[in-house]
Amino acid sequence: MIQSLQNEQEAKKLLYLSVKMAKNMLSYGAEVYRVEDTINRIYKSFDNIRAANSLVTYNFIIVSFIYDDTTYTTMRRVVLGDRNLEKISLINDLSRKMVMGGCSLDYAFKKLKEIKNKDRYSNFAVVSSMTLSAPFFAIMFGGTFKDSLIAFAVMAIETLFLLIAAKFKITYFLSNFLGAFIATVLVMTLAKLIVIHNPFSIIIVSLMPLVPGVQITNSVRDFMAGDYLSGIIGAQAAVFVSTAIAIGVVLGLKIV
Repeated sequence: MIQSLQNEQEAKKLLYLSVKMAKNMLSYGAEVYRVEDTINRIYKSFDNIRAANSLVTYNFIIVSFIYDDTTYTTMRRVVLGDRNLEKISLINDLSRKMVMGGCSLDYAFKKLKEIKNKDRYSNFAVVSSMTLSAPFFAIMFGGTFKDSLIAFAVMAIETLFLLIAAKFKITYFLSNFLGAFIATVLVMTLAKLIVIHNPFSIIIVSLMPLVPGVQITNSVRDFMAGDYLSGIIGAQAAVFVSTAIAIGVVLGLKIV
């Protein structure tokens, strides 16, 4: 549905709303091309906007358009946060409503704030889901039933650490390094105290929550969409995080 901006105030509202949507989507783990496509579709739904453009990378966002012979541009610095696919989906739904003309700019601002403040899964739900999956993966990677029980306990401890790290806003690189280090030291120490058939199966399980799978997937999709700069940045970030995990494991093995 084609819409129209009525005045300069609405143009500024649309500019600030679009850059906030883009920033939130990117920080929650959305692909770069998805963020750009969402913003461009919103701008195209207004018939009196010209030269609409958006430039998105993993570090910053620039959006711009021309309304009434005046250029409106703004930029935001982006810090990647916790991955939250639910919030990405909710923002996508909001953008579709805007494109269809089903909501005003004021309503969109209100809805975007509600999405941002929406509670994520409780700590109990996160710890429960992670620990319940660990025994099955331990067996899949060659562990015994006894190893799966140990994997359950190690995963619980590691998940609690990751939640604490997120609470105190420890950097992603450092939290992954410490998570891999703690899990490795804990598993190898237990292997000296009790019989563990395959300790490395437990270590592999403990590393699974740390692997930057979303980052790698997004960078590949950015490459396929032709956004090579964002793809390279995403791939480099994934390499650095993977290096931190590897250093944590090697250092833990050396110490024990």
